[in-house]
Amino acid sequence: MPKFITSNERIKSIDAPKAWLIKTVVFGALLTGAGCFLGLVLKWVGGGYEHFIPGTWDLGVALRLGFWALGAIATVALTAGLVAILIRPFWVAALEMLASALVLFLCWQISLVGFVVALLYFLVGVLYLAGVRTEISNRIQFRVWNIRTSQGMLLALLVALICTSLYFGYAGKIDREGFTLSQQTVSWIIEKADKDYLVDKVLPEGYNTSDRARALDTLQNYLENDVTQDMVQYKGYAPVLLASVSFSVLMLAALVFSWVPLLIMWLVFFILLRLKVVKKKAHPVEVTRLSIE
Repeated sequence: MPKFITSNERIKSIDAPKAWLIKTVVFGALLTGAGCFLGLVLKWVGGGYEHFIPGTWDLGVALRLGFWALGAIATVALTAGLVAILIRPFWVAALEMLASALVLFLCWQISLVGFVVALLYFLVGVLYLAGVRTEISNRIQFRVWNIRTSQGMLLALLVALICTSLYFGYAGKIDREGFTLSQQTVSWIIEKADKDYLVDKVLPEGYNTSDRARALDTLQNYLENDVTQDMVQYKGYAPVLLASVSFSVLMLAALVFSWVPLLIMWLVFFILLRLKVVKKKAHPVEVTRLSIE
């Protein structure tokens, strides 16, 4: 008996590709916007390196930059997770990750460093997409928490990118001006030395006020005049030290709050399911087991 197609079924068959396209564009736009946000944060962090250096640091500004950095990391993790789970086929999701990397490149800095960072972001992003799909396919039932292994890899990359921006911001300043200590840093070092070091380890017993003042003057003269020449061969280590310490702190914070993107993702899926924007589908799978014959 021939099968007749009703008008409603015909309309649904026509609207299905259009609905898929709209949803794909929307989720891709969210990931692209997250890449733009990350690029702007990289620019802000790279230009605000002085707020993380002893003596010139500003705790308020440093905390704000840290919060923006964590916000950008969470936004990318959230949107990349949505794309990895919902967008099919894989090459479409990879193109959306490529668009996100391109926008990151344009919003941060158009340079060789920016290109390399954007390329690394894209490659690790594609690995993240593949990892999420593999983790989901190995589970009988979908759970958002199943993707936490791949998310950990993505978080480490994002933290590394932010610290890379911090490194190149500070290294660029040293290349332009040489390694110099600001007056605020000199004052901070002298204050710390006077309080915690001179009395216990430098000045002899029975020292007087003139001995203390002379030692502080000697230290200040060295910091203001001779330290630049003595640090020439070590100037490359200062940005590395700053980036390494920042990576440790930011990575710890990212791991502590790594559940936040997953929780938001769960809430988003809950809402999308209720609005029937997405739906659950059961797929038959073939399971391989070992047995004694």
